[in-house]
Amino acid sequence: LSLKGSINANDISLRGTIDVPTQMLTIQTGNGMQLQFTKKNDDLVIVRLFGSVSTTKAGIKMSGPWVDKEFRPAVVQSIVGHFAGHETSFHIDIDTNGSITWWGPDIGKTPIATRGNGSYFIK
Repeated sequence: LSLKGSINANDISLRGTIDVPTQMLTIQTGNGMQLQFTKKNDDLVIVRLFGSVSTTKAGIKMSGPWVDKEFRPAVVQSIVGHFAGHETSFHIDIDTNGSITWWGPDIGKTPIATRGNGSYFIK
């Protein structure tokens, strides 16, 4: 991310370019849901939930890859999502060890499309 031009805030003025380091990671859980992580400046992580989820129950750790260490929160984070085209919501917990726990309705073998986003600080 690069910002150009002039920025003024209160008594602070900045001219020129601000470069913010950005790192990305996308994982797909064994249950089908995908998580796209964007880390900005080594302290903020933005998470986007997409894809479809199937075969899971509330309180169960989702199978598949866990979140890489560079993107893990310092404390457990809850990211809220919803089912596309439905009025039902859910959330996932991203633990400090990288595991992802599903907190939503029990889902059978038929996949349901998920959407959501959230952010957290890692420092």
